[in-house]
Amino acid sequence: MAGVSSILNIAKEALLAHQMSIGVSGHNIANVDTPGYTRQTLSLTTSTSSPEAVGFLGNGVRAEKISRHYDQFMVQRLIDQNSQMGNLEAKQQALRIVETSFNEAPGMAVNELLSEFWNGWQTLTNNAELLSSRVSVVQQAELISEQFHIMTSELDRVRGDIGISLQSAVNDVNSLTKQIAALNAQIAGTETEVRQQNDLRDQRDLMVKELGQLMEINYFEVGSGAYTVLMADGHALVENNEHWSVDWSNNTMQWISSNSKGTEIRHDLDNPVLLGGKIGGFVEVFNHIALGQPENYLGRLDAMANALIREVNQQHSQGIGLVRFSEMLTSSETAANPALLRGTTNTSTAFETIAAGTFTINNRDIDKIDGGVSNNGLAMAKTFNAAQAINNALAGVQAQMTTQVAGSATTLAAGDTIDFSINGVNINFTVGTTPGVGTGTATEVATFITDAINAHNAVQSNIPPRITIEAVAGDGNNGGISGSIILRNTNIGDESRIVLSGLDTDLTLPGYNAFEVNLGLTNGEYVADATHNTGELSLFANGGVINIDAGTNDEFLAHFNWDGGDISTTDVGGDGKLYYQTSDNLLSATASLQGYDYADELQTDGGSFKIWLYNTDGTPALPIPVEVSMERAYDLYDVAEAINISITNASGESPPWVEASVFENKLVLTPDQDHQFAFGGDNSNFLATAGINTFFSGASASTLDVNQTVKDSVEFLTAGTVNDNGEVFTGDQSNALQITNIQRDEYVHFIGSSTNTLDGHYNALIAQIGIDTRTVNRDLESNSLVTIQMQEMRDSTSGVSLDEEMANLIKFQHAYSAAAKLITASDEMMLTLLETI
Repeated sequence: MAGVSSILNIAKEALLAHQMSIGVSGHNIANVDTPGYTRQTLSLTTSTSSPEAVGFLGNGVRAEKISRHYDQFMVQRLIDQNSQMGNLEAKQQALRIVETSFNEAPGMAVNELLSEFWNGWQTLTNNAELLSSRVSVVQQAELISEQFHIMTSELDRVRGDIGISLQSAVNDVNSLTKQIAALNAQIAGTETEVRQQNDLRDQRDLMVKELGQLMEINYFEVGSGAYTVLMADGHALVENNEHWSVDWSNNTMQWISSNSKGTEIRHDLDNPVLLGGKIGGFVEVFNHIALGQPENYLGRLDAMANALIREVNQQHSQGIGLVRFSEMLTSSETAANPALLRGTTNTSTAFETIAAGTFTINNRDIDKIDGGVSNNGLAMAKTFNAAQAINNALAGVQAQMTTQVAGSATTLAAGDTIDFSINGVNINFTVGTTPGVGTGTATEVATFITDAINAHNAVQSNIPPRITIEAVAGDGNNGGISGSIILRNTNIGDESRIVLSGLDTDLTLPGYNAFEVNLGLTNGEYVADATHNTGELSLFANGGVINIDAGTNDEFLAHFNWDGGDISTTDVGGDGKLYYQTSDNLLSATASLQGYDYADELQTDGGSFKIWLYNTDGTPALPIPVEVSMERAYDLYDVAEAINISITNASGESPPWVEASVFENKLVLTPDQDHQFAFGGDNSNFLATAGINTFFSGASASTLDVNQTVKDSVEFLTAGTVNDNGEVFTGDQSNALQITNIQRDEYVHFIGSSTNTLDGHYNALIAQIGIDTRTVNRDLESNSLVTIQMQEMRDSTSGVSLDEEMANLIKFQHAYSAAAKLITASDEMMLTLLETI
C-alpha cells in the first residue's frame, strides 16, 4: 500500500543500491593496474510492484548481481596467443645463444680454418720433405680441433642452461596447477547462481594465462564453476580440486600420475610442438643440440667432423712419412667391448608387420619392420628387415645377422666322391670309403665338414684366416630342409661371406663330377641377407647401452625373444622396456671389431692391408709387402693373429719381425731391433678404423684431434707412398695430393645426411641455423603486434577506463543525493502527519 513508509523504504533501498554502485566503481578504480583484473558492474533491477487501485505501484530499486565484463572467446584466444608468444620468446632466447656457438667470425671461422688446412696440404705437395710445411699442416689441424672442441663445449653449456630454464618452468607449471586446483575448490564451495567470486575468478584466469604461456593448454568450465585444464595432447593438469605434475627428467619432459595403488607413473611427452609455450620452445631448441640425434645441429656438426676424420684418415693410412716405424706403434682408436644383445626372431609372429615407431632404441624411432614368410623354421626375412630398419635409425646400435646357407636334400650313395672347398678349406671324401662317411647321410657329411674345418684351423701356418664355419644337418626347423647340409658362421652376428667353390653342379660341362650334384650345395658367395641368415638378430652397441622401448607390454619384444624379464639385470617382465648394457653380456664381445666407431666402414670380405718390412738401413727386408687378409676377422685378436702368421709365413722366421698384440683393446705393433715397417695400401679400411698410420684421431666434433703419433713426430705425416719395389722418396707428394683432393670431393657421405662436399655440408648447417633464427625473430615480431591488438580488444570489454568510471561516479553520486533528498522529503511528510495529530 502506497504511503510515507513505502516512500521511505524506496529511498533507503535506492541509497543502498547507489552506495553499492559507488563501491563497485571504486573497486574498479582501485584495481585499474591490477594484472588480470576484469571490470565489474552492479546490475540493478526494479523491486516487485505492489497492486493498487490505479495499477501496480513500483517499490523502487534493488541490487541484483555484481558481474564481470568477461569475453570468454577473446580470453581463450589471448591465452592461445600468449602460448605462441612464450614459445617464440623461448626459442629466440635459446637460438640466439646457439647461433653464437656457430659464429663464423674472422680468425676462428670453421670455413676459414678448413681453407687454411687444405692450403697447408697444398703447400706440402710442393715441399714434401720440409719439416716446416709438415708442422704447418699439423698446427692448422690443431686449430680445427680446438674450434670444434670450443663449439661442442659451448653447446654443452647451452644444453645445461636450457635444462635449468626448463626445470624452472616446470616448477612454475606445478605451482600454478596446484594454485588453480585450490581456487577451484574455493570458487565451487562458495559460489551460488547469483553470488560469484569475481576476484577469485580473475586470479584463476590470470594463473591460467600464465600457465598457457608456459605450455599449450585447453580448458573449460564445468557446472560447479571449476576449471578443467588439459595439455594439448589431452593429459590432464587440473580437474576440480585435483592437479597433476610434469617433470624434466633424463632430458625428457614427463607427465606424472599415479595408479590406484598410489604408485607413481611417468609418461614421456616427446613432441615439443604439442607441448607448446615456453617449455615447448626450450625443448625444441634443446632437441636441436641434444646428443645422439644425427639430424640436429650438433649431430650435423658431429657428422662434419666424422666425415673429415674418416676421409683424411682413409687416405693418410695408405701412405708413408719421411721415416719408417722403428719403435712400438699403438693404434689411436679402441675396439670397445660393446653391449651385445642376441635374440632369435619368433616364427609364430614372422608374418606380422611392426608399425613404424612401435620400437624406439636409444630414443630413436625405428621404422616399419615388415613381416615375411618363414624359411624352414627360421624367420629369415623378418630378421633381415629388422636389421635394416634398426641400422637406418642411426640409434648408436649396429644390427647384425649371422650368415647361413642351406642346400637341397643330399642324395649321396656309396662310391660317390666329393671334392670342393669352403672358404679355401678342401673337403674331399668318398661315401663308404672315407672314415665317418659310411652311408653319406647329411649328419655324417656335416660332421666330416666341421672336422675338416677344425683340422684346417689347427694348422697354424694355414691361418689367416681362421675359418669360423660349422656344418649341421637340416631338420626342417633350422633353416634347411630335412636331410640337407647347412653351413653357418659360428661367431655371433658374423655376416662374413661363406664361399663354396669346386662343385660340379652343371652337368652340361665336360669333365663334370656327376656325384657332386647329389650333395645339394651350389657354388657361390653367400652373405647374410633375407634368405641366408640364422634367423638371429644381434645388436652391438659400442656405447655400451641398448635402451629399447616397445610399448606398455612385452608383445613386440617377444617378436625377437627379448621378453620375459630375464634378459638383463634391470629387466622387468611385461613392461615393454629393455635396458641392456655391456655388463649384461652373456656372451663374449671383447675387443670386437664392432666396437670401433668406424666399424661400418670395415670391408672384411675380400679386404686386406699391406705391411712393408725393412732392414734398419732402410732396404726392403722382403721383395714384396706382406698382405694381411681381413677375411672373417671378428675381433682385434683375430687381426693380431692374422698379422703375426702372415709375417711369419712371409719371412719364414718366428717370432715375427713385427709382432702384433692387443693391449687395453688397442692394437700394438712392435718391430724387433733389426727391422722397421711401413704400410703400402689398405682396401679393408682397417688401418683408418683402428687409427694406425692415420692423421686424425676421434670420431666426432668433441673427440677430433691430431693422432698423437703425428703430434710427436711430423715425420710420420704421410705425404708420399711406397712404390712397387718398396722404395720411399722423401720428395714424394703423391699421397698429399690425394688428401688435397678431398676438399673438392662432392660425394663425401655424412651420418644422417646425403652426400656433399665437406664445405657444402657445413655451410648448409650454418645456413639452416640462420634461417631458423630469422624465422623465429620474424614470427615473434608479427605475433607481438597481434598480441597487442588482441589485448586491446580484450581491454575494450574487460579493462577499466578511468574516464568511464569517473563519469559513473558522478552519476551514482547524483543518484545517491537524489535518494537522500527523497528521504528528506519523506521525513517532512512524516512530520507533517505527526503535527496534525
